[in-house]
Amino acid sequence: MAAALALVLLAALLASAGTAERARRSAGEAAAVEVLPAAPEHTHTEMTQAEIDAAAQAEAEAAGVPAWRDLWYSSLEALRREPTINNTEEDILVQLGGVAFLHCPVRNLGERGVSWVRRRDWHIISSGVFMYTNDERFQVLHSEGSDDWILQIKYVQKRDNGTYECQVSTGSGTLSRLVHLHIVVPEAFILGADEYHVDAGSTINLVCIIEKSPVPPQYVFWYHNARMINYDAARGVTVATAPGARTQSALLIRGAAPAHSGNYSCRAANTEPAHIYVYVSEGSDKMAATLSRNGSSARGGWLSLLVAAWSAILRHCL
Repeated sequence: MAAALALVLLAALLASAGTAERARRSAGEAAAVEVLPAAPEHTHTEMTQAEIDAAAQAEAEAAGVPAWRDLWYSSLEALRREPTINNTEEDILVQLGGVAFLHCPVRNLGERGVSWVRRRDWHIISSGVFMYTNDERFQVLHSEGSDDWILQIKYVQKRDNGTYECQVSTGSGTLSRLVHLHIVVPEAFILGADEYHVDAGSTINLVCIIEKSPVPPQYVFWYHNARMINYDAARGVTVATAPGARTQSALLIRGAAPAHSGNYSCRAANTEPAHIYVYVSEGSDKMAATLSRNGSSARGGWLSLLVAAWSAILRHCL
């Protein structure tokens, strides 16, 4: 009985030991499946700078963006290029009171600046877009991306006439361009002599000519003494103007009276006026003028007869 009980206990111990071993092996196999083997150290080689640049360039090209290296080199190339200027001299005609535009085209300017100088007194007017004059009529016009640096002068005056120079300083010297500004003053004159004589009741007819005007004047104004009479239609005044290279303006006054006598002038914008004096004669004034003209004619006739007689005497003596 005791021997049988010992055998049963021994079998139970052996079975328990086998179960524990199988459990240990299963746990080990599971750990081996879950835990990945560590990668061996130093299995890859670091990329060189050239490979990094090539990869960045390929990525930029794939994205449609210029590579930074191309942008960098293009910027350096732009800095190395010397600026060029159109150094052809230019003559500009501007009417008194108008606006002048002086052009200075410069290519490859880079970070350099364009300066405008008045040659008459070598006064620096501007550098870049900064002005060095208190005269507010001067201004530099430059739009983004444009190669042209324009000096603008508003309401030009006679003293603005002269030569202006735009300059660009480079490593090899100074590039410049000359612009000659000519201020044109239109001239007016009235056809005929300085005096105009007309009988009372007649028509006063005056014609004013305006020349040397790059832009034909829109209006020509007539004055009697100090009063403008363009719109005195009720007093028989009519003004007709034909603009052109030689603008003509005609003044008509019907039924002239002594009150119409006086100084007449025509003038346009920025034009020196022209003057003429009109005499309207009637009655004793007309008679006096007639006698004066007849007396002058008689004296001229006697003088002619005297000269002819003297010439005949000389021929006879010779």
